[in-house]
Amino acid sequence: MQIWNSKLKPFLSAKGIEYYNCSIGENFLAALPEETVLMSSHLRRSITILDNVLLFGKICRYVPQKQEFDFSGEIGSVFLQLIDSKRAVRVSKGTLYVYVRVLGRLLTFLHLKSIDTLEDLSDKLLLEFVDSSQINPGHRFQVVKGLCKFLVEQGHKPSYFGTLVKGFRYPIREKLPSVYSTEEITAIGNAINRKELGGKRLYAAFLLGAILGLRRSDIVNLQFCNIDWERNTISLVQEKTKKRVELPLVKEVGSALIDYLKNERKNDCADKHVFLTLKPPYQKMSVDTLYAGIQTAIWDSGVNVKRRHHGMHAMRHSLATRLLKDEQPLPMIANVLGHSSSNSTKFYLRVDMDGLKKCLLPIPPVPLTFYEQKGGIFYE
Repeated sequence: MQIWNSKLKPFLSAKGIEYYNCSIGENFLAALPEETVLMSSHLRRSITILDNVLLFGKICRYVPQKQEFDFSGEIGSVFLQLIDSKRAVRVSKGTLYVYVRVLGRLLTFLHLKSIDTLEDLSDKLLLEFVDSSQINPGHRFQVVKGLCKFLVEQGHKPSYFGTLVKGFRYPIREKLPSVYSTEEITAIGNAINRKELGGKRLYAAFLLGAILGLRRSDIVNLQFCNIDWERNTISLVQEKTKKRVELPLVKEVGSALIDYLKNERKNDCADKHVFLTLKPPYQKMSVDTLYAGIQTAIWDSGVNVKRRHHGMHAMRHSLATRLLKDEQPLPMIANVLGHSSSNSTKFYLRVDMDGLKKCLLPIPPVPLTFYEQKGGIFYE
Protein backbone atom coordinates (compact mmCIF):
# COMPACT_ATOMS: atom_id res chain seq x y z
CA MET A 1 0.00 0.00 0.00
CA GLN A 2 2.88 2.35 0.77
CA ILE A 3 4.41 1.82 -2.69
CA TRP A 4 0.99 2.33 -4.29
CA ASN A 5 0.39 5.64 -2.50
CA SER A 6 3.93 7.02 -2.77
CA LYS A 7 4.92 5.87 -6.27
CA LEU A 8 2.29 4.22 -8.43
CA LYS A 9 -0.61 6.54 -7.66
CA PRO A 10 1.41 9.72 -8.48
CA PHE A 11 2.61 8.00 -11.68
CA LEU A 12 -0.98 7.27 -12.74
CA SER A 13 -2.06 10.84 -11.94
CA ALA A 14 0.82 12.32 -13.94
CA LYS A 15 -0.16 10.18 -16.94
CA GLY A 16 -3.87 10.95 -16.56
CA ILE A 17 -4.66 7.25 -16.13
CA GLU A 18 -7.61 6.23 -13.95
CA TYR A 19 -7.31 2.43 -13.84
CA TYR A 20 -4.25 0.23 -13.48
CA ASN A 21 -3.31 -2.57 -15.90
CA CYS A 22 -0.27 -4.80 -16.45
CA SER A 23 1.25 -2.66 -19.20
CA ILE A 24 1.16 0.36 -16.91
CA GLY A 25 3.27 -1.57 -14.38
CA GLU A 26 5.91 -2.24 -17.03
CA ASN A 27 5.83 1.40 -18.10
CA PHE A 28 6.26 2.47 -14.49
CA LEU A 29 9.37 0.31 -14.07
CA ALA A 30 10.76 1.41 -17.44
CA ALA A 31 10.39 5.07 -16.43
CA LEU A 32 12.48 4.62 -13.28
CA PRO A 33 16.21 5.41 -13.37
CA GLU A 34 18.22 2.27 -14.15
CA GLU A 35 20.08 2.30 -10.85
CA THR A 36 16.78 2.55 -8.95
CA VAL A 37 15.39 -0.59 -10.60
CA LEU A 38 18.59 -2.52 -9.97
CA MET A 39 18.77 -1.54 -6.29
CA SER A 40 15.03 -1.84 -5.55
CA SER A 41 13.95 -5.35 -6.48
CA HIS A 42 10.97 -4.93 -4.13
CA LEU A 43 9.46 -2.52 -6.67
CA ARG A 44 9.39 -5.17 -9.37
CA ARG A 45 8.11 -7.72 -6.85
CA SER A 46 5.29 -5.32 -5.90
CA ILE A 47 4.35 -4.86 -9.56
CA THR A 48 4.40 -8.65 -10.05
CA ILE A 49 2.06 -9.14 -7.05
CA LEU A 50 -0.29 -6.46 -8.35
CA ASP A 51 -0.36 -8.07 -11.80
CA ASN A 52 -1.04 -11.53 -10.29
CA VAL A 53 -4.02 -10.23 -8.35
CA LEU A 54 -5.31 -8.46 -11.44
CA LEU A 55 -4.92 -11.49 -13.73
CA PHE A 56 -5.55 -14.45 -11.42
CA GLY A 57 -7.29 -13.00 -8.38
CA LYS A 58 -4.54 -14.19 -6.05
CA ILE A 59 -0.85 -13.80 -5.25
CA CYS A 60 1.08 -16.48 -7.12
CA ARG A 61 4.22 -17.95 -5.68
CA TYR A 62 7.38 -17.07 -7.55
CA VAL A 63 9.08 -20.16 -8.98
CA PRO A 64 12.51 -19.51 -10.51
CA GLN A 65 12.90 -20.89 -14.01
CA LYS A 66 15.45 -23.62 -14.60
CA GLN A 67 18.38 -22.59 -16.72
CA GLU A 68 18.14 -23.50 -20.40
CA PHE A 69 21.17 -24.74 -22.35
CA ASP A 70 22.00 -24.84 -26.05
CA PHE A 71 23.09 -28.37 -27.00
CA SER A 72 23.86 -27.62 -30.64
CA GLY A 73 26.87 -29.01 -32.49
CA GLU A 74 28.53 -32.43 -32.55
CA ILE A 75 29.33 -32.57 -28.84
CA GLY A 76 25.94 -31.16 -27.85
CA SER A 77 24.19 -33.86 -29.89
CA VAL A 78 26.08 -36.61 -28.05
CA PHE A 79 25.30 -34.97 -24.70
CA LEU A 80 21.60 -35.07 -25.59
CA GLN A 81 21.93 -38.79 -26.36
CA LEU A 82 23.40 -39.34 -22.89
CA ILE A 83 20.54 -37.38 -21.31
CA ASP A 84 17.99 -39.43 -23.28
CA SER A 85 19.66 -42.65 -22.10
CA LYS A 86 19.31 -41.53 -18.49
CA ARG A 87 15.67 -40.65 -19.11
CA ALA A 88 15.12 -44.10 -20.65
CA VAL A 89 16.28 -45.87 -17.47
CA ARG A 90 13.91 -43.61 -15.49
CA VAL A 91 16.33 -41.79 -13.24
CA SER A 92 14.70 -39.26 -10.94
CA LYS A 93 13.86 -35.77 -12.19
CA GLY A 94 16.47 -34.31 -9.86
CA THR A 95 19.22 -36.57 -11.18
CA LEU A 96 18.17 -35.88 -14.78
CA TYR A 97 18.38 -32.13 -14.22
CA VAL A 98 21.85 -32.53 -12.67
CA TYR A 99 22.97 -34.18 -15.92
CA VAL A 100 21.36 -31.43 -18.01
CA ARG A 101 22.92 -28.66 -15.92
CA VAL A 102 26.40 -30.16 -15.69
CA LEU A 103 26.57 -31.18 -19.37
CA GLY A 104 25.26 -27.77 -20.40
CA ARG A 105 27.98 -26.03 -18.41
CA LEU A 106 30.59 -28.48 -19.72
CA LEU A 107 29.56 -27.61 -23.29
CA THR A 108 29.95 -23.89 -22.50
CA PHE A 109 33.36 -24.62 -20.95
CA LEU A 110 34.45 -26.51 -24.09
CA HIS A 111 33.25 -23.71 -26.37
CA LEU A 112 35.40 -21.25 -24.42
CA LYS A 113 38.33 -23.60 -25.01
CA SER A 114 37.46 -23.72 -28.75
CA ILE A 115 36.67 -27.45 -28.49
CA ASP A 116 33.88 -28.29 -30.92
CA THR A 117 34.49 -31.95 -31.83
CA LEU A 118 34.67 -35.18 -29.84
CA GLU A 119 38.08 -35.86 -31.33
CA ASP A 120 39.54 -32.91 -29.39
CA LEU A 121 37.85 -33.87 -26.10
CA SER A 122 40.42 -35.19 -23.61
CA ASP A 123 40.58 -36.52 -20.05
CA LYS A 124 42.67 -33.52 -19.06
CA LEU A 125 39.98 -31.08 -20.19
CA LEU A 126 37.30 -32.97 -18.28
CA LEU A 127 39.34 -32.91 -15.07
CA GLU A 128 40.00 -29.20 -15.58
CA PHE A 129 36.25 -28.67 -15.84
CA VAL A 130 35.63 -30.59 -12.61
CA ASP A 131 38.36 -28.68 -10.81
CA SER A 132 36.90 -25.32 -11.87
CA SER A 133 33.74 -25.84 -9.82
CA GLN A 134 33.31 -24.10 -6.46
CA ILE A 135 29.77 -25.38 -5.83
CA ASN A 136 28.79 -29.07 -5.91
CA PRO A 137 32.00 -30.36 -7.54
CA GLY A 138 30.85 -33.87 -6.66
CA HIS A 139 27.95 -33.53 -9.11
CA ARG A 140 30.34 -32.60 -11.88
CA PHE A 141 32.63 -35.49 -11.12
CA GLN A 142 29.86 -38.10 -11.18
CA VAL A 143 28.41 -36.76 -14.44
CA VAL A 144 31.85 -36.63 -16.08
CA LYS A 145 32.48 -40.26 -15.07
CA GLY A 146 29.14 -41.22 -16.58
CA LEU A 147 29.99 -39.28 -19.73
CA CYS A 148 33.31 -41.13 -20.17
CA LYS A 149 31.58 -44.49 -19.81
CA PHE A 150 28.90 -43.49 -22.31
CA LEU A 151 31.42 -42.28 -24.90
CA VAL A 152 33.29 -45.60 -24.72
CA GLU A 153 30.10 -47.70 -24.86
CA GLN A 154 28.84 -45.81 -27.91
CA GLY A 155 32.16 -46.15 -29.71
CA HIS A 156 32.89 -42.43 -29.74
CA LYS A 157 36.13 -42.92 -27.79
CA PRO A 158 38.60 -45.82 -27.36
CA SER A 159 38.30 -48.16 -24.41
CA TYR A 160 41.09 -46.47 -22.47
CA PHE A 161 39.35 -43.07 -22.56
CA GLY A 162 38.43 -41.86 -19.09
CA THR A 163 41.28 -43.68 -17.37
CA LEU A 164 42.49 -40.47 -15.75
CA VAL A 165 38.98 -39.56 -14.64
CA LYS A 166 38.31 -43.07 -13.31
CA GLY A 167 41.53 -42.98 -11.28
CA PHE A 168 40.84 -39.52 -9.90
CA ARG A 169 39.56 -40.05 -6.34
CA TYR A 170 37.18 -37.17 -5.79
CA PRO A 171 35.41 -36.16 -3.66
CA ILE A 172 36.75 -37.76 -0.49
CA ARG A 173 33.83 -38.64 1.75
CA GLU A 174 33.89 -37.91 5.44
CA LYS A 175 35.29 -40.83 7.41
CA LEU A 176 32.52 -40.79 9.98
CA PRO A 177 28.95 -39.44 9.94
CA SER A 178 28.55 -36.21 11.90
CA VAL A 179 26.65 -36.74 15.15
CA TYR A 180 25.58 -34.53 18.03
CA SER A 181 24.97 -35.41 21.65
CA THR A 182 21.58 -35.18 23.32
CA GLU A 183 22.76 -32.07 25.17
CA GLU A 184 23.87 -30.40 21.93
CA ILE A 185 20.58 -31.18 20.20
CA THR A 186 18.68 -29.77 23.18
CA ALA A 187 20.78 -26.60 23.00
CA ILE A 188 20.00 -26.20 19.29
CA GLY A 189 16.29 -26.63 19.94
CA ASN A 190 16.38 -24.11 22.78
CA ALA A 191 18.11 -21.60 20.48
CA ILE A 192 14.99 -21.44 18.28
CA ASN A 193 13.01 -18.38 19.37
CA ARG A 194 9.40 -19.54 19.35
CA LYS A 195 8.18 -16.03 20.14
CA GLU A 196 9.33 -14.75 16.75
CA LEU A 197 7.28 -15.23 13.61
CA GLY A 198 8.29 -18.57 12.14
CA GLY A 199 9.79 -19.84 15.39
CA LYS A 200 6.99 -22.29 16.21
CA ARG A 201 7.10 -23.65 12.65
CA LEU A 202 10.88 -24.11 12.75
CA TYR A 203 10.80 -25.75 16.19
CA ALA A 204 8.16 -28.30 15.16
CA ALA A 205 10.07 -29.10 11.96
CA PHE A 206 13.33 -29.41 13.91
CA LEU A 207 11.81 -31.95 16.32
CA LEU A 208 10.52 -34.04 13.42
CA GLY A 209 14.12 -34.36 12.25
CA ALA A 210 15.86 -34.62 15.61
CA ILE A 211 13.42 -36.99 17.35
CA LEU A 212 11.77 -38.92 14.50
CA GLY A 213 14.66 -38.75 12.00
CA LEU A 214 12.67 -37.39 9.05
CA ARG A 215 14.56 -35.95 6.09
CA ARG A 216 14.07 -32.31 5.10
CA SER A 217 12.15 -33.30 1.98
CA ASP A 218 9.70 -35.40 4.01
CA ILE A 219 9.24 -32.63 6.57
CA VAL A 220 8.29 -29.96 4.02
CA ASN A 221 6.03 -32.47 2.17
CA LEU A 222 4.21 -33.54 5.34
CA GLN A 223 0.42 -33.25 5.01
CA PHE A 224 -2.43 -33.49 7.48
CA CYS A 225 -3.45 -36.85 6.04
CA ASN A 226 -0.07 -38.22 7.21
CA ILE A 227 -0.90 -37.53 10.88
CA ASP A 228 -3.22 -39.84 12.81
CA TRP A 229 -3.98 -37.95 16.01
CA GLU A 230 -6.11 -40.77 17.45
CA ARG A 231 -3.39 -43.41 17.05
CA ASN A 232 -0.57 -40.90 17.69
CA THR A 233 1.33 -41.89 14.56
CA ILE A 234 2.86 -40.26 11.49
CA SER A 235 2.72 -42.36 8.34
CA LEU A 236 4.19 -41.29 5.01
CA VAL A 237 5.94 -42.46 1.85
CA GLN A 238 9.48 -41.12 1.84
CA GLU A 239 10.47 -38.81 -0.98
CA LYS A 240 13.92 -40.37 -1.41
CA THR A 241 13.33 -44.12 -1.06
CA LYS A 242 9.58 -44.29 -1.85
CA LYS A 243 9.31 -46.54 1.21
CA ARG A 244 6.39 -46.13 3.62
CA VAL A 245 7.28 -45.53 7.26
CA GLU A 246 5.09 -45.26 10.34
CA LEU A 247 6.53 -43.41 13.31
CA PRO A 248 5.14 -42.70 16.79
CA LEU A 249 3.92 -39.15 17.33
CA VAL A 250 5.69 -38.65 20.66
CA LYS A 251 4.37 -36.08 23.10
CA GLU A 252 7.12 -33.49 22.53
CA VAL A 253 6.66 -33.52 18.75
CA GLY A 254 2.87 -33.53 18.99
CA SER A 255 2.83 -30.58 21.39
CA ALA A 256 5.13 -28.57 19.10
CA LEU A 257 2.91 -29.30 16.09
CA ILE A 258 -0.24 -28.27 17.96
CA ASP A 259 1.42 -25.06 19.16
CA TYR A 260 2.38 -24.19 15.57
CA LEU A 261 -1.02 -25.11 14.10
CA LYS A 262 -3.00 -23.17 16.70
CA ASN A 263 -0.86 -20.08 17.06
CA GLU A 264 1.11 -19.51 13.86
CA ARG A 265 -0.07 -21.41 10.80
CA LYS A 266 -2.49 -19.78 8.34
CA ASN A 267 -5.32 -22.29 8.65
CA ASP A 268 -7.92 -20.76 6.32
CA CYS A 269 -6.06 -21.67 3.10
CA ALA A 270 -6.67 -24.64 0.83
CA ASP A 271 -3.13 -26.04 0.95
CA LYS A 272 -3.01 -29.29 2.95
CA HIS A 273 0.70 -29.21 3.76
CA VAL A 274 1.43 -28.83 7.46
CA PHE A 275 4.27 -26.34 7.08
CA LEU A 276 3.36 -23.26 5.05
CA THR A 277 5.11 -20.07 4.04
CA LEU A 278 4.72 -17.12 6.40
CA LYS A 279 3.60 -14.70 3.68
CA PRO A 280 1.05 -15.01 0.88
CA PRO A 281 0.65 -16.95 -1.28
CA TYR A 282 0.42 -19.54 1.48
CA GLN A 283 2.00 -22.72 0.09
CA LYS A 284 4.27 -25.41 1.47
CA MET A 285 7.53 -24.26 3.02
CA SER A 286 10.62 -24.76 0.88
CA VAL A 287 13.57 -26.98 1.76
CA ASP A 288 15.87 -23.95 1.55
CA THR A 289 13.81 -22.08 4.16
CA LEU A 290 14.06 -25.02 6.56
CA TYR A 291 17.79 -25.34 5.93
CA ALA A 292 18.42 -21.63 6.59
CA GLY A 293 16.39 -21.73 9.82
CA ILE A 294 18.25 -24.75 11.17
CA GLN A 295 21.61 -23.18 10.31
CA THR A 296 20.69 -20.03 12.22
CA ALA A 297 19.57 -22.06 15.24
CA ILE A 298 22.81 -24.06 15.27
CA TRP A 299 24.98 -20.95 15.16
CA ASP A 300 22.86 -19.22 17.84
CA SER A 301 23.15 -22.27 20.12
CA GLY A 302 26.92 -21.91 20.40
CA VAL A 303 27.40 -25.63 19.70
CA ASN A 304 30.87 -26.33 18.28
CA VAL A 305 30.36 -27.59 14.72
CA LYS A 306 34.03 -27.66 13.74
CA ARG A 307 34.83 -30.62 11.46
CA ARG A 308 31.18 -31.72 11.55
CA HIS A 309 28.33 -31.31 9.09
CA HIS A 310 25.68 -29.12 10.65
CA GLY A 311 22.22 -29.53 9.16
CA MET A 312 19.04 -31.51 9.51
CA HIS A 313 20.68 -34.67 8.17
CA ALA A 314 23.18 -34.55 11.02
CA MET A 315 20.17 -34.77 13.39
CA ARG A 316 19.16 -37.94 11.56
CA HIS A 317 22.67 -39.35 12.01
CA SER A 318 22.51 -38.50 15.71
CA LEU A 319 19.20 -40.35 16.13
CA ALA A 320 20.67 -43.48 14.52
CA THR A 321 23.68 -43.30 16.81
CA ARG A 322 21.52 -42.94 19.93
CA LEU A 323 19.45 -45.96 18.91
CA LEU A 324 22.64 -47.99 18.43
CA LYS A 325 23.90 -47.01 21.86
CA ASP A 326 20.55 -48.12 23.28
CA GLU A 327 21.34 -51.53 21.70
CA GLN A 328 18.39 -51.44 19.33
CA PRO A 329 18.68 -54.03 16.51
CA LEU A 330 19.68 -52.87 13.03
CA PRO A 331 16.39 -53.91 11.34
CA MET A 332 14.42 -51.79 13.81
CA ILE A 333 16.69 -48.76 13.22
CA ALA A 334 16.38 -49.31 9.47
CA ASN A 335 12.59 -49.18 9.80
CA VAL A 336 12.71 -45.97 11.84
CA LEU A 337 14.99 -44.26 9.33
CA GLY A 338 13.17 -45.74 6.36
CA HIS A 339 16.24 -47.42 4.89
CA SER A 340 15.66 -49.85 2.03
CA SER A 341 17.79 -52.43 3.85
CA SER A 342 19.90 -52.83 6.98
CA ASN A 343 23.04 -52.45 4.86
CA SER A 344 22.46 -48.69 4.72
CA THR A 345 22.10 -48.61 8.51
CA LYS A 346 25.48 -50.32 8.98
CA PHE A 347 27.03 -46.98 7.95
CA TYR A 348 26.36 -45.78 11.51
CA LEU A 349 28.13 -48.70 13.18
CA ARG A 350 31.41 -46.85 12.73
CA VAL A 351 30.47 -44.23 15.32
CA ASP A 352 29.18 -46.71 17.95
CA MET A 353 32.52 -47.10 19.70
CA ASP A 354 31.03 -48.89 22.72
CA GLY A 355 29.45 -51.44 20.43
CA LEU A 356 32.65 -51.90 18.45
CA LYS A 357 34.62 -52.52 21.66
CA LYS A 358 32.33 -55.46 22.42
CA CYS A 359 33.45 -57.03 19.14
CA LEU A 360 37.11 -57.06 20.19
CA LEU A 361 38.62 -60.51 20.64
CA PRO A 362 41.05 -61.10 23.52
CA ILE A 363 44.69 -61.54 22.46
CA PRO A 364 46.11 -64.71 24.03
CA PRO A 365 49.46 -64.35 25.83
CA VAL A 366 52.54 -65.54 23.95
CA PRO A 367 54.27 -68.41 25.81
CA LEU A 368 57.93 -67.98 26.70
CA THR A 369 58.84 -71.11 24.74
CA PHE A 370 57.95 -69.23 21.54
CA TYR A 371 60.89 -66.89 21.98
CA GLU A 372 63.29 -69.65 23.06
CA GLN A 373 62.58 -72.13 20.27
CA LYS A 374 65.38 -73.15 17.97
CA GLY A 375 67.96 -71.74 20.35
CA GLY A 376 67.24 -68.03 20.39
CA ILE A 377 64.81 -65.11 20.29
CA PHE A 378 63.06 -64.90 16.89
CA TYR A 379 65.24 -67.68 15.47
CA GLU A 380 68.62 -66.06 15.99
